This record gives sequence, C-alpha cells and structure tokens, in this order.
Amino acid sequence: MKHLKLTAALLAATCLAGPALAQDATIRVGTVVSGDHPENVGAREFERLVEERSGGAIDVRVFTDSQLGNQREMVEQLRSGDLEITWVTTGFFGSWEPIMGALEIGYLFENREHAFRAFEGPLGDEVAERVERHGVELLGFYEAGMRHMTNSVRAINGPDDIEGLRIRTPRSTYHLRTVELMGANATPMAFNELYTAMEQGVVDGQENPLSNIYNARFSEVNDHLALTGHLHLTHMVLYSEDLWGELPEEHQEIVRQAVLDSAVVQRDKVAEDDATLLGELEEQGMQVTRPDRDALAAAVAPLRDDAVAEFGEDATRWIELIDAARTAN
Repeated sequence: MKHLKLTAALLAATCLAGPALAQDATIRVGTVVSGDHPENVGAREFERLVEERSGGAIDVRVFTDSQLGNQREMVEQLRSGDLEITWVTTGFFGSWEPIMGALEIGYLFENREHAFRAFEGPLGDEVAERVERHGVELLGFYEAGMRHMTNSVRAINGPDDIEGLRIRTPRSTYHLRTVELMGANATPMAFNELYTAMEQGVVDGQENPLSNIYNARFSEVNDHLALTGHLHLTHMVLYSEDLWGELPEEHQEIVRQAVLDSAVVQRDKVAEDDATLLGELEEQGMQVTRPDRDALAAAVAPLRDDAVAEFGEDATRWIELIDAARTAN
C-alpha cells in the first residue's frame, strides 16, 4: 500500500543516519490491554526497533492496561497533541468518521489473510485518507483478531441460543448491530470495565479474540465459549498529527517503518495465540462450542444493505474492494 510503505533504499539511509540525529524525542504508546497481550508484543518490538535504529535518539515508553485512559480518551489525546501513539479498531473510529463503522459488519472478512489483503490494497489508502482528516497520522495496521462470543448463561450451538443474552460490545455502531442481529442484547462498554460488569452480572458475556479472553481472565466469570468468528478486526496505529509534525523527517521514517516491521511480529503472536489458547481456556473450565457460521452470517447479511443506504457509493466501493480481496491471489 503506497501510503504506508518505504523503499528499501530509504530505510537503509534512515538506519545509517540514526546515530547522528541530534534531536532527541520521546514517544509514548498507550494501550488498554495487559503487558503480555499481542498488541503489547507489537508495542515492545516497535520500541526496540525505534530505539535501535535511531541510535538511542528516540526514547519509546509503552503504557499498558489503560494507564493513559480508555481508547476514546487516548484518541482524543492524540487529536489534542497530548499523546503520540495509540491504536483503535477501524470501526471504533466511526465516532469521528462514521463510515469507518461499516468495516465492522459481521462476516465481512472470511479470515485474517483476507483482511490483510484488503487493508494492504486500495482500501487501506482510502481508510488513511478518511482518518487523517481528524488530527491523526495513520502509520500502519496491527491485527486485532477474530472475535468469538462467551457468556455465563448457556452453551451456544446456534442463533437461538444467543437470543436475549446481554453481550458487551465496543462503542461501534455496526459492531453493535452485528451482535444484535445475531440475537443478543448488545451493551456498549469500555473494555476496562468489562470484567467487573460480568462478575457483577451487569452483562452475561462479551465477544473478543482468544488472546483478549485469555489475558483478561474472562474464564473466571464466563463458562461458555462459542467459536462464532463473527468479526475479524484490524487496529489502526495512529500518531498525533501535531506531534508528528514536530519530528524531523529522519525520525518519521524510522517510526513509520518500525510500525510496519513490528506489525509482522504482532500478527505472528496473534496467530500463535489462536493456535494455543483454545486448549488453555478449555483447561480453565470453559465449555467450547462451534456454532454454524453460515446461519449467523445470514442473520447479519442485511447490514451490507444498511451501510450502502447510509453511506452510498463509498460503502458500495469499500464492500466491493473487500469482496475482491476475498479471492485475490
């Protein structure tokens, strides 16, 4: 994707120039998840690469576990120039650019490889153009992962079992509507409030990738895990536009390439977790079911038409780009 790639020659020149850079800089990275989560595996790799390639001229500090605020607060900190980096899913950014929410229509992406192909193509460039209207610079994409549903009430073997469950979702319109059409009573809530809400019975369950379910210890408050695979979400790695402009060009090049390179490590960690954590969660007592994805996909299919009705030709083009990436070589 042309907007997010550097040439090999430019990277080589940047790395060679690193030790001679005179201006020191501090880059703070804020996340809402635990330190060993795949997102922070990526953050630590980003930290290592930037500090190494800048010869120590750039100091990266990673703040995990919502230390700097929840996702919405940190995006606002980026926009006001009070924080350098955070990431949110494409749909979460719908609060600022509404069409972004349509990227979280259920079953829009078949699997992780399909999502990678889509965002590495023209769709990624159009997304960057949209979000950069709002005081941020889009540097690259991390993988948020494939989401599955858990609850404390009953096993989910089909759509009827989801009916009436109170399921927490992020504050993203089409994400929330996906869960509603699957049959649940969707309840938007910040991630850092979720464990307590399930423990106290405010909600019956939630939906997240396996890494989130495991690292947040949701098996302690939910007995049932359904491998619904209803959403594959992508994180946008965002930098404050105001603070980006304060970096010299050499630093910008180092930071942008480090995001792209650390994304490879971050995605590998997501894949590793998907391969190993299901067994861990079963050992912790979660009962795993595999509902019929086709039946659930049919239930949420009307959201495509809803997006076209709301956003017109732009939504039609985005959906076509995503569908084309489904079968791309």
